[in-house]
Amino acid sequence: MLLSFTLHENAAYLHCETAGKATLQDMLACVDLVKTLAAGRGHSRVLIDMQAIEHDLPFTEHLQLGTYLVDKLAGIERLASVVRPERMVGVTARVARKLGAEVRTFDNLPEAQGWLAS
Repeated sequence: MLLSFTLHENAAYLHCETAGKATLQDMLACVDLVKTLAAGRGHSRVLIDMQAIEHDLPFTEHLQLGTYLVDKLAGIERLASVVRPERMVGVTARVARKLGAEVRTFDNLPEAQGWLAS
């Protein structure tokens, strides 16, 4: 399955759904796209639903992704990602938080939505 990207908007945040097989380069491109869309639409909070993503990122690539998030998403107040429970690692979010970004990973969509709305 090719990587797909679906966008939903509401007043509180930009909601992006991704699905398919993804490499680190795909995820970096997704960050770039989210930045462009959020800035263009005036959103400072973003939800990325990755429950339908398949990837095999090693630990070091999670570290790279976390650093990239911080570098690219200046101006984003909060970023929540949602993954399947068995994919809940949180390395990317921990790296981003250590570097000063407000990023959290959830395995429950309503919890992520509540955090973004708070």
